[in-house]
Amino acid sequence: MPRHRFTRALTLIAALVAVTYLLISLYLPSSRWLIFGVDKHTGVVRVVQNTVTFLPPHQFFRLRFERREGSAQRDGIIRITSKEGVPVTVYYRLRFDISGDRLPDARRMVDEGWNGWIRARVAEAVSAVTQQIPIEDLLSPNSQFNSQRDPLRKTVANHLARSGLKVTAFEVARFEADKDALLRVKRAELRRDARSSPSRVVVFAVDGADWELLHELADDGRIPNIKALATGGTTGSLQTIQPTVSPMVWTTVATGLTPDRHGVIDFMDTAHHTPVDSYTRRVPAIWDIADAFGRPALITGWWTSWPPTAPNSIFYDMPVDQSATAVYPAELTDRVTSLAVPPETVGYPQVRRFLNIAPEEWDTAINANNPADPVVIFRRILAKTWNDHRVAINLYNDQRQHGQDPLLMMVSYEGTDAVNHLFAPFHPPYREGISEQNYRKFWPAVANYYAEVDRLIGEWMGVLPHDTTVMIVSSYGFRWGKNRPRNMPNGGAALSDHRNPGVFIAYGPHVAPNRGTHAMSVYDITPTVLTLLGLPPSMEMPGHVADWAFRDITPITSVRVVSYGEFVSSKPAVAAARVPAPAYAQELQAIGHLNDPSRNLTPVLEDEDQTQHAAAPLSPERLGQYAYYNNLGIELRSKNKLSDAVDAFDRAIDINPTSPIPHLNEAMTMFDRQQYTAADEQFLKAAALGLPNAEKYFIDFAALYRQHNMNARAIALLYQGRKLFPQSYLISANLGSALLAAERYTEGVPELVRALGLQPSSTLALNNLGLFYAKQNDYGRALDYWNRSLSIEPHQPQIRDAAVAARSRL
Repeated sequence: MPRHRFTRALTLIAALVAVTYLLISLYLPSSRWLIFGVDKHTGVVRVVQNTVTFLPPHQFFRLRFERREGSAQRDGIIRITSKEGVPVTVYYRLRFDISGDRLPDARRMVDEGWNGWIRARVAEAVSAVTQQIPIEDLLSPNSQFNSQRDPLRKTVANHLARSGLKVTAFEVARFEADKDALLRVKRAELRRDARSSPSRVVVFAVDGADWELLHELADDGRIPNIKALATGGTTGSLQTIQPTVSPMVWTTVATGLTPDRHGVIDFMDTAHHTPVDSYTRRVPAIWDIADAFGRPALITGWWTSWPPTAPNSIFYDMPVDQSATAVYPAELTDRVTSLAVPPETVGYPQVRRFLNIAPEEWDTAINANNPADPVVIFRRILAKTWNDHRVAINLYNDQRQHGQDPLLMMVSYEGTDAVNHLFAPFHPPYREGISEQNYRKFWPAVANYYAEVDRLIGEWMGVLPHDTTVMIVSSYGFRWGKNRPRNMPNGGAALSDHRNPGVFIAYGPHVAPNRGTHAMSVYDITPTVLTLLGLPPSMEMPGHVADWAFRDITPITSVRVVSYGEFVSSKPAVAAARVPAPAYAQELQAIGHLNDPSRNLTPVLEDEDQTQHAAAPLSPERLGQYAYYNNLGIELRSKNKLSDAVDAFDRAIDINPTSPIPHLNEAMTMFDRQQYTAADEQFLKAAALGLPNAEKYFIDFAALYRQHNMNARAIALLYQGRKLFPQSYLISANLGSALLAAERYTEGVPELVRALGLQPSSTLALNNLGLFYAKQNDYGRALDYWNRSLSIEPHQPQIRDAAVAARSRL
């Protein structure tokens, strides 16, 4: 019993000590906190610094602040108005000391409370300056007001000094305007500018269209409508951004902003493990801006346009067999359902117009229903193309009949890019190594499908008013001719099939016909469309209005917009179902936009009954994470954030160690960092993992070394490539060329002769052998090689001049 009492006594003493310590600690000085006591009656200030100080609550306000550089620091929010009367919320940081031993208006502080008192004093000071500042100057980080904040700091310091505070620092974190009020102001400003009268604009997105293929098809008479628009209007070469991931680039086209601003860099939203949509997009798109200013839009199938974000416009996103709520407003659902073209309604007679397949081949493909079968994929592409077109053109006609035709229309024909990836290996002419059976079935697919898209655009031209400006846009091109892909696509490899530039065609009464092809950027589309709609581009848009393409449009300069995101909402107007991630991932894998380790690539090059060992497929969530980090690395590398880019590529490799693409990207980044040994190691890992078009990458990577006068590294890399591809005449020809440049003639000449043995028509080998013998003054042999080269490719002016010079020395 005594022991028990002793234990209780010790426990009680410990508790009393703890409580006493806690009470005293409230008044202990701290290196982190600065405590003021303000007498409620006299305004006398007591500062808690080095000793325990008790501040009776009935007498003192006890104010605790963060201590920064010896001063008190407070983060606060105030509300002011701009010169135009727009309410603005200001987020600020204030550092101060007490200038004397008392505050002169303590009574007022008692009445208003400390928070109300200091908020009012700061608001009075800031308002004295900002009420004469236009709203654009408050919001623009580059304005004179924001780049020269000293007048504001001095005004705040002088104003608060009268209240007994000595300001040591004052910074504004940001100004945030009232969205509705700012929108009303901008609408009023536009009404006062006669140039704000809108014209009709239609943008057709023909995904992956490339000038080389379009010229070929136009010359063959396959795309008469597109050819007529190009010859009767003006054309441009659209410079793209990297990586050419469809949702990232097309969202850039639709917003005019960089990916780090709009927030879409991949097919999947990795934060939510869902396909990217308007929830992913952080900024307003063209249709949001147009809608906010009374210019209704009709948007069909555009990346990140769904769920709808413009309440007065019409949206259609995906076929109703995938989502029953894919149309807005909802009262159009029955109309859209009646127009639907489900894939199962597309039969052999329809597909036979595009593919050269027999009825039994059709039956076999449809019964097996293999999602990776090109016939099955193409059936879905064709169904979606017809479905989206029928819905869009009928909804447009319905609106016109009710006198409500939209001023902006954006229609996406994304099937062209899918067809490029699927069938480019089989596009004529036939190449050695391609499966003859697949070539027989698929050789007409590309030309026939583009002809169908051309026919659909022709239907549009028959219903659009004559005062409509029509644009055809492709945000990136595709490799055709001798460089077209040899494999069907699989994941990131498909991006290597895209190339610069894309396509721009403009046609209409405002267009200035021009026979030249002008250079422009994907960032220029939004400013140009906004100008046609009578709206000003924002100051944050890096692109320019394509005024060279038009005869009578002038950008509006009387109305300044810093950022449309300041007052135009990009939040979905309605809740809508999202496409299930697994189904979406399967669709992307089918056309090669996401890696599918289970896909057999060999039928493209060999017989269809051969197979290759497949790695275990990643889940859609892991696929999304992998693609996110790989694309993030590409974006970081483009901004020269090389260390961060390497980290991102390493994350992608950890998630998907069997993919060669992040190894290749890391190799390029290591090259940028001048870590050449590490670059070679990563590149060879990519090649060992089955890098698509590895032969070409060996040549390109070696060319980089040669451009930087590192011939020895180029030669070593090409020797590695020769081991992997002993039958590659291109690698042998480039290796021989590099050896000759390094004056290693005993190795270089036999290598070039070897390349000619592999490919007798190699002009690279012939030209380099001619150059070697010309240096040896053996002009007869040099002329022999050069004449053979010119007979294969006549358009070589330098070789022709060299041959003439050699002939004169004989």
